[in-house]
Amino acid sequence: MAHTNRNFVIAYILLVGLPLVGLVGVLRSGRSLNAPFSVDGAWKINAGALQTSSAPCAAFLSSVSNSPVSISQSGTSLVIGLGGGKLTTGTLEGKTIKAQFAGAANPNATDCSDRSLTLTATLDPQTEPRTLSGRLSVEGCTSCAPVEFRAVKQPRPAGGTR
Repeated sequence: MAHTNRNFVIAYILLVGLPLVGLVGVLRSGRSLNAPFSVDGAWKINAGALQTSSAPCAAFLSSVSNSPVSISQSGTSLVIGLGGGKLTTGTLEGKTIKAQFAGAANPNATDCSDRSLTLTATLDPQTEPRTLSGRLSVEGCTSCAPVEFRAVKQPRPAGGTR
């Protein structure tokens, strides 16, 4: 075999063969990976249970529930927005969403509206549209019992960019 041909074969193996072997290895190792459930989008909380509460913070929780919830997702990391400009990060672990909205500087408000708000929800991926069932609770407020809620994913507007 001529010296030029041998160099060509060696270069071909290094530049084509090794990357193909690497690609096969990456694809095989990724077979067991599963994408997290999609919760990205707008959600509407069904407020029926929240409006029947007679706790001092019922008005606060009701105002939260009457606004849409928006969720932006990157893998298992979430950015969750509630009405009134409340924005926080959260996590998606399996089918469970956990997030805590920071409270204001006045933890002595009588209606507890300045306290931290905790959202915990479980996704039901089998329903169409998808639903979340969970609870909203006000941290450190003994007069406000946690409130159960149900949220339904809203359809994307027609003509969107996605």
